Amino acid sequence: MLRPEYLLRIPKVSESKDKLCTVLNLLQQALDETSHQSALSTVNQALEILGPVEVIESEEILSTNTSLKPWEVDDYDQFFALKHVHAKVPAECLLTSILIAYRALLELSCCNSSNSEEVEIDAQKVGFRSCINLFHKTFDIGLE
Repeated sequence: MLRPEYLLRIPKVSESKDKLCTVLNLLQQALDETSHQSALSTVNQALEILGPVEVIESEEILSTNTSLKPWEVDDYDQFFALKHVHAKVPAECLLTSILIAYRALLELSCCNSSNSEEVEIDAQKVGFRSCINLFHKTFDIGLE
């Protein structure tokens, strides 16, 4: 998990901009799909294009700028299996995280299908679309 304040220090992407645009467009396409299976296939295609992301795990328990004590942050991280990382290409790391989260949502929704669940999935899709917009603004990547 990249820390939010780390985003402010991330340089604009240049060498992987075309690849990131392609992957962001695939994510947008997946979000527009009506079939969860088709969306899942598109997300997997996007992850394949990104390939493995090089990260360096950080053992440091970082301050959250809240009243939480370091052991409380550590408990939270352990419960949710979070790992704090530094990435050689932070934009790819963030985009991979978004794709994996959406894939998990799709996989869960393939197992269960009800009308109320569709409403919840649509609400989650709004959040993923917001992630795309934030990604665009943070890294100055235009979408097609």
